[in-house]
Amino acid sequence: MKINISDLTWDKFIYPRCNKSQKTITAYIEALSIGAKFPSIKIQKVFNYTDANGNKSMEAIIILDGIHRWSAFTEKGIKEITAGEFKDKPIDYEENKIPLLLELAQCNTIHGDRLTPNDKKRVARDIASTDPECSYTEDALAQKLGVTRQTINTWISDIRARQRTNRNCIIIRLSRLGWSQEKISKKVGINQQRISQITNNANFGNIGNLLTQGHNMEYIAAHYQMDLAQTNNNPGFPQC
Repeated sequence: MKINISDLTWDKFIYPRCNKSQKTITAYIEALSIGAKFPSIKIQKVFNYTDANGNKSMEAIIILDGIHRWSAFTEKGIKEITAGEFKDKPIDYEENKIPLLLELAQCNTIHGDRLTPNDKKRVARDIASTDPECSYTEDALAQKLGVTRQTINTWISDIRARQRTNRNCIIIRLSRLGWSQEKISKKVGINQQRISQITNNANFGNIGNLLTQGHNMEYIAAHYQMDLAQTNNNPGFPQC
């Protein structure tokens, strides 16, 4: 289908590169000048959208694939461009930011101006940072970004380690406040068996045994994947 250039939005949040490539845009403009035909860009209609200036609008049409083509058409003064839709119905932008980012990133790993390793790393770290429940596994990110699971793990292992530490701290604190494992499970989004493992692993006796064996607080904090400050206030009980 044909769509007006002016109706399209370049959403920088879901754009997986640091910047557009002017070199690529210039090459596309030159190709247009000699009558070259380009494949359709990919778009998505969304609602509940907030632009880069913080302005909220009811709906927008964002570009998922074809930013350089869209830019070349714009600079060339062409008013319409051929486009295909990702989903045939408008979707909630706020609820689908990460899926949209991954779709755009995947498109740019298989054709056009390919993502650099640094672009892919930035995407992986951005997603991991906003995904404390680990909804997007290393395998899922590797598949979308066209790299190995080991590469993803190298890029985001420090983020995941901090998230596990924070999560374990919350679980231990809620357990000591009397929350049931079922209630904690719903709160943090992991199964009750894992909740039980974490709380049992950090009980008074285990920490006391480590102290008796001569281990220092740095060792205990690392052993239980907790911040050192959590163990310093009371060696018998991790203060979160």
